[in-house]
Amino acid sequence: MTTPELSVVVPTHDVGLWVGDLLSSILDDQSTPVDPVDLEVIVVDDASTDETFEIAEAYAARDPRLTVVRSPGKGGGQARNHGVSLARGRFLAFADGDDLVPRGAYAAMLRKTRETGSDMVVGRFFKLFSDRVWWPVRAWPAFDEERTLVRLADAPSALRNRACWNRVFRRDFWDTAQISFPDASRSNDIEPMVHALTTARFDIVTETVYVYRDRPGPGSMTAKSHSPAGIISYLEQELRCARRIVALGDPEVRAEYASLIFDADGWMAIVRALRGMAVIDPVALEPARVLVAELVGLFDDGVVDDLERDKRWGWRLVESGQWATAARLIGEDVRWGDRPVADILETLQLVADSGVVPLRTLQRPLVNAVATISLGDETLVGDDLADLVLKHRDLFTAVAEAVTAGEAGRAGEAPVWRLGRIMAALDEGPELLRRVVSGATDPVTATSLSLVDGRAHLRLAHTMVGAERLRVVFLHDRRRRALDYAAGELASGQLEVALPTTALSGGRWRMRFEGRDALGEFDGPVVIHEDVIGERIGERAQIVELDGRPRHGIEIPLTFGERGVRKARRVAGRIVRRVRR
Repeated sequence: MTTPELSVVVPTHDVGLWVGDLLSSILDDQSTPVDPVDLEVIVVDDASTDETFEIAEAYAARDPRLTVVRSPGKGGGQARNHGVSLARGRFLAFADGDDLVPRGAYAAMLRKTRETGSDMVVGRFFKLFSDRVWWPVRAWPAFDEERTLVRLADAPSALRNRACWNRVFRRDFWDTAQISFPDASRSNDIEPMVHALTTARFDIVTETVYVYRDRPGPGSMTAKSHSPAGIISYLEQELRCARRIVALGDPEVRAEYASLIFDADGWMAIVRALRGMAVIDPVALEPARVLVAELVGLFDDGVVDDLERDKRWGWRLVESGQWATAARLIGEDVRWGDRPVADILETLQLVADSGVVPLRTLQRPLVNAVATISLGDETLVGDDLADLVLKHRDLFTAVAEAVTAGEAGRAGEAPVWRLGRIMAALDEGPELLRRVVSGATDPVTATSLSLVDGRAHLRLAHTMVGAERLRVVFLHDRRRRALDYAAGELASGQLEVALPTTALSGGRWRMRFEGRDALGEFDGPVVIHEDVIGERIGERAQIVELDGRPRHGIEIPLTFGERGVRKARRVAGRIVRRVRR
């Protein structure tokens, strides 16, 4: 019996609907007269209860290159290891029974490693869902171009791809490095692939060499990830990978891995596990907590604290064993801004009670829930929002005290005055609070904006308490057009601002308000939402969206003279730059 050049190991478990397509893609589509591939395929069936084994045997009866055996153990890792022990080829590859291998994929990878003598060749792949196609490699710079004989330090983002099926290994490298698959219920290839990546000299080809088919259902790896055992198994492997990466000693690789775990793969493993569990059992999850704490400890030099808010809080919560609060924070696959305000405030209360995050960090989501999210919350009726604020008075008070204690003022935090107005109203009683939150904590809101008859008509409503003064400011670059209103003009709670568009030179203008009332000083942008915009197009201007934010801008076309001045400035600037050279 001749020795094949390539052995392809295929573990299978209840993939009868798909295994025929996979075997055909390997046996029928890889060799061409111009580029032949001498291969064998070893199917190792892992206790299938459907017709997977029989279908594979039928293919084997027609093609001597295919061997079908039953796994002596249980689990995909043991099946792969058994397949490797039977493989005779000088090169080794893996495929899953429900996926596809594109035509010529193995030929492309073998051609590359024959040329370079590399230990491993990796190619591009995409994931095929029922309604879309996803190319993860497009976000990984390592796959932007063909690479030859690189180490992981040369292409750190190659670490993002830790699947075993889009690559070919030199068999003597595999054996010398003593690579094997762990006995794990899920993700059993991430550890051996990190082992390979940190050991091998590898090539990257730009051909697409694999198609991963997302297969929902109780037998899929996604379903298995929803159990405490699944997340524990995953974290055990990840911790071993982390130790290997830290031992490697390369700072860029270390940073890439930390980002991969805390911002991507590891975070999504936590999310999937918590969203999929019918009951959150902290006792069953205690081993996972220990693993998370050790994993965070290996990298906690600011990595977690630099994450976006929900991830930062989530890791701190699971690290402290507060799985139920983390599950509440993550929600059921619903974006934070789409959740009811009552749910958001309850979640923030639980996060505050957890003691794992600074209270000052709750200011922005707390104010945002009342000021912005409440506007689109159809579950709120009448004074519900004020009642919710009253219900969570202790939460608002604790956050306000943390802010005023000198912990506020960080870049990006919500303006302190918004929270201050709520607190001042709380001290005065529920009636005043209802009046303040009815304006969504912004004392000034736009009810309409029209551009007609050569004038910008901006109608404002305000919830100022004991109004003293208000200034409406139109801003463009360094230019300002300010209109001031005294207490008497604000008595009705309504205000109409009219400004000729001729008073506004060409360009984009935004509007802001500045004022003072009995609750203090305030300022902010005049936000004009879609439903309150009047005439979108005027005689000389149109309402535009600025910086991707809710519409609160006016764009005035440049006049002939203004265009000439700007062109002259550009020409003069070019001349000056040439002279300086």
